[in-house]
Amino acid sequence: MEATTTLLVTLGFTERITVRDDEDPSLILHAEYALGDTGGIMVGSVRHDGSALDSVGGASIYVVVATEREVDRLYREIMELGHAIVRPVATQPHGGREFDFRDHDGNSWGVGSYRGA
Repeated sequence: MEATTTLLVTLGFTERITVRDDEDPSLILHAEYALGDTGGIMVGSVRHDGSALDSVGGASIYVVVATEREVDRLYREIMELGHAIVRPVATQPHGGREFDFRDHDGNSWGVGSYRGA
């Protein structure tokens, strides 16, 4: 989970709450991270108990940032963290600037300045 929380902070999220397991404080049972006034994400550690929460990877997340300059800055920082770039940073025909990467758990992330039509 440490790599995930580092990634979230790099992308501009701020921690709102983290609930850890009493017996194993390295496990995060529930964490909430905010992005600006209206964005956010909830995460938790893999449970290793055979439940639906006992899996990683497969999620797809798109993070909207304020400017194209911020997209470029984050692209450099994500590469420095060692995440696999899936689609290099580029200006898109529909507007905005974006890139895609895969995190250490196999989740797909898109970061861009496009806010939608």
